[in-house]
Amino acid sequence: MKSIQKEIFLKHEGDNWYLRNKKNLNYKNLNNKILISRVSKLLKKKKLNVLEIGCSNGNNLVNLKKIRKNCNYFGVDPSRKAINILNKKKIEGRVGTADKLDFKDNSMDIIIYGFCLYLCDISLYDKIFKEAYRVLKKKGHIVIFDFYSKKKFTFNYVHDLRIRTIKRDFKKIFLKKNSFILKFEKFFLYNKIFKKNNVKNKDKVSLSILQRRY
Repeated sequence: MKSIQKEIFLKHEGDNWYLRNKKNLNYKNLNNKILISRVSKLLKKKKLNVLEIGCSNGNNLVNLKKIRKNCNYFGVDPSRKAINILNKKKIEGRVGTADKLDFKDNSMDIIIYGFCLYLCDISLYDKIFKEAYRVLKKKGHIVIFDFYSKKKFTFNYVHDLRIRTIKRDFKKIFLKKNSFILKFEKFFLYNKIFKKNNVKNKDKVSLSILQRRY
């Protein structure tokens, strides 16, 4: 099956998303504080390799680097424009998507998925799991910060109606094969994180941390 959404993001929507949102990406909002605070607790004194998928221009990675300078940081995003900006910040960025990571086996200690899984093709979930498992070191961690819903449901992406977005429990993508264990989970309301009063309270977000078993 052809991955239509992936191709749309790689061709133009990745860049379009970045251009629409770049003015707000460096704002230290609650979203950044929640994610950075939790990830920073995983950063030990020893040198770690940290990868963020859907990193855009790398604001999260830049802030993490300020906390732990001795770690190595990498970013992946479908937007070439955003990755060009990230590389100028002296963080290695690569154009790509979650289902095909251009990194060696067992090379990362932490993989972060920040509000990107809800835009991925459902048909690619298995590949996303396999790539995370391949790239992550034993006992490494996955951090997922995304929309949450007990029941799966999809809706149109307002910027391109060919794209279907999904709300679900994204940690189940990785837990289903018993290769990861859930170490931490906390729920938030989307409108409070982003301070948007016009968003219904039922829109939930979860921050989940999983650890690779072996």
